Amino acid sequence: MADVRPFRGIRYDSAQGGDLSLNLCPTYVISTDEQNELYNRSPHNVIRLELAYDWGSDAAHASRYARAAETRRAWLEAGILRRDETPSMYVVEERFSFRDGQYRRIGLLAAVRVEPYEKGIILPHESTEPGPTADRLALMRTARSNFSPLMVLYRDGRDTPIATLLWQIARREPDLSAGPPGQPAVRVWRVTDAAMTGALSGALRDTRLLIADGHHRYQAALEYSDFARRKPGAGPDAASGFRMMTLIEIDDPGLFLLGYHRAVEGASSNELEALREKIKQSCDLRRWQAPDTNVGPAFELEIARAPASQTVFGVVGLSPGAFHVATLRPSCPAGTGIPSTEAKTIDTTDYARLHDEILRSVLDADRELRVVNVKHHSEQGVADVAEGRSQMAFVMRAIPRSVAEAALSERRLLPVKSTYFHPKLSAGLVIQSLEGDL
Repeated sequence: MADVRPFRGIRYDSAQGGDLSLNLCPTYVISTDEQNELYNRSPHNVIRLELAYDWGSDAAHASRYARAAETRRAWLEAGILRRDETPSMYVVEERFSFRDGQYRRIGLLAAVRVEPYEKGIILPHESTEPGPTADRLALMRTARSNFSPLMVLYRDGRDTPIATLLWQIARREPDLSAGPPGQPAVRVWRVTDAAMTGALSGALRDTRLLIADGHHRYQAALEYSDFARRKPGAGPDAASGFRMMTLIEIDDPGLFLLGYHRAVEGASSNELEALREKIKQSCDLRRWQAPDTNVGPAFELEIARAPASQTVFGVVGLSPGAFHVATLRPSCPAGTGIPSTEAKTIDTTDYARLHDEILRSVLDADRELRVVNVKHHSEQGVADVAEGRSQMAFVMRAIPRSVAEAALSERRLLPVKSTYFHPKLSAGLVIQSLEGDL
């Protein structure tokens, strides 16, 4: 059963920390330019906790984790951050523009007990890599906090319409609001009434929770929980056994599933030539004429026109300055005799087939991690190839939401960064302390 609890969140005090809109940031997967802009936006931006500058081996400076811990301590001491006295849940409404439309999304920010995947309570649908997990675990162990919530999805039952209850709570005046640049405008309602938090906990008890964004952070939470549990005096209500999450109904009209794009960077000339030959041998290729502006989004729209039954992705840089729509031909996985179009759902996604049949035919696992990078935006992938930062880019379609759910029923995982649930949640609205009890 899912154990969803109120907790004593740490929040900004605007009287000491300034405009909350300037202190929020996206979750930590951002570019160096974005990190610099957030640092310059406000001396109290949560980026200084979520992703402090990394000065590498410079012995004159503490690690990014130690500096985050010291900043957290100083901000609490100065009253910039204050911990709520009463355990609370937080209803979060986000408003944003997307594809010429205006949308609202609602979620419940709460503490959820960390459970091993095999219990079937909290479930992943993507693989993880050791590096990002180790990074987030180091931050937790040093700063003893979580600065950003995971995005986790649930499905409303007929008798427990949780999302409806959240919208009812959101009818009153919010406890805080913010409009961070480049992120959704947010309003937050703090819920302290024990009957209400108990009703929300009860309604979610029998719901399976699907991690939408935050697989590495959840893996770090599992490892941190195991580490903390071995310490003397750790009880069942220890904050270290819980992870702050924003729970969103899977069919919320403000939840969009987009593609995560790939780029090849740092491949040897032999590897790059082998990849190009593999694509030409395995795919039917169609040259696409790029427009003068908004090339990435236009390429995404072109690829999205392909039938769902086909494996399709865009290739930038197969030849200099060229854009190709690549349709991967059906194949029979070794030893199965089953065409990939008839294999299990997870095996037939654009992402699985790109990695399994193209990239891994040339690159071993270690090299793939080194030279294949993820791009959040297709426009960035296109620009990086044009400007020489990437050697080749793959523009990807979004995986259907039903496929992400199918990953649960098949108890199998999609490749790393196959799903991009948009928009990302903001970090800094509420911070979870990992010290003491909830």
